[in-house]
Amino acid sequence: MTRYTLSTFCVLLIITFSITNSFANNLSSLITSLYGGNGVPVTKVFEEERPTGGIDVVTTVQVSLDSFLEIQNLNSELNSEKGSFPVSSTGGGFTFQYDRELEVFTRTTDSLGPIFAERATTLGEKKINFGFSYTYIDYSKLQGKDLHNLKSIVFLDKKQKDKNLLQLDFDVNVKTNLFSFYGTYGITDRWDISMLVPILQVQFDVDSTASILNRTKELGTSGKTLGYSFDSGETISDSVSGASTGIGDIFLRSKYNLFTSEWIDFTSALDVKLQTGNENELLGTGRTSIKPFLIFSKSVSRFTPHFNLGYEFNSGSEGQDRIVYTTGVDYGFGKGNNHFSIASDIIGRHKVENAAVGNNMIDFSTGFKWSPRSGMLVFVNVQIPLNEDGLRADWIPTAGYELNF
Repeated sequence: MTRYTLSTFCVLLIITFSITNSFANNLSSLITSLYGGNGVPVTKVFEEERPTGGIDVVTTVQVSLDSFLEIQNLNSELNSEKGSFPVSSTGGGFTFQYDRELEVFTRTTDSLGPIFAERATTLGEKKINFGFSYTYIDYSKLQGKDLHNLKSIVFLDKKQKDKNLLQLDFDVNVKTNLFSFYGTYGITDRWDISMLVPILQVQFDVDSTASILNRTKELGTSGKTLGYSFDSGETISDSVSGASTGIGDIFLRSKYNLFTSEWIDFTSALDVKLQTGNENELLGTGRTSIKPFLIFSKSVSRFTPHFNLGYEFNSGSEGQDRIVYTTGVDYGFGKGNNHFSIASDIIGRHKVENAAVGNNMIDFSTGFKWSPRSGMLVFVNVQIPLNEDGLRADWIPTAGYELNF
């Protein structure tokens, strides 16, 4: 079983590396490629005084898409947060301690553990845990605004801000299929090391319609209507789409149990997220991050409350450092080889420096674990936002399985 699992894992990694970005379309600049990539073409008619008399001048103005606030915010969130994804617990549902007198491994907890949090107990010396999870993310809102009905306005004439307003209506679809492969090895009874390799498939589609509100009606010398218009009619429309597939940002984790007492278990951990995902294809964040964090938990009968608190340092991006925390409880029950657990958590990410969007994101996560036999478990989970900050999905389902050796 161990050899088969290791072989399957290696084959999947080789296939993934071979297809990385095989469908790439530079998704990070997809929105700004609308309308030919040069901005929204608007015809401007104005009157120019000359010695021989007034004359109507017709010119074309290219209104940059970067001048629209909602486009700025959406691009910012896509480029900085799209490669950031929910990470399943790598600690394993089964934790053991080796009894050197009896020369056997014994379970340290009745619960199968949390799903998107870590508990202080470690896997156990020479124990190996492999896991796989699938997560589907369909982004639907930006700062509480519907991505399928997103509107943005700029002033074409800054002298008359109640007239000649250029409005863009967007229907934005951003969907991600996330496949996570992870493994944990117990170096000692107190020290675990883990690795998580994400594979992402991103689909990005944008439909846009431009219109001009409150147009001026004044006629010029030659009889042309002064102000702004489109050559092709009342509105102009365009659409773009793209997809990418490949490796995301790989996670490495070290977790060490500092002490265990009757009242609390305390563990320190360190996450390192490598810059392996392609930022231009929305597969990675384009930065390396280091997150030291502390883990507190304690099993009380079948309940295990837990609390994670850390600080995420991000390279190359000002204002992206975050305080991250997770708090919740899991409850285990069952008989014989059939074990069940229910886990619920509050997950928070708070940017240290205020940004335009995504400063304080809070989610609720709840899920179910089932172990039909020793060393094997499956789990399902759903994550929903508790506030409207940032780029969010209405709900994020996850399912996966783990094998312990």
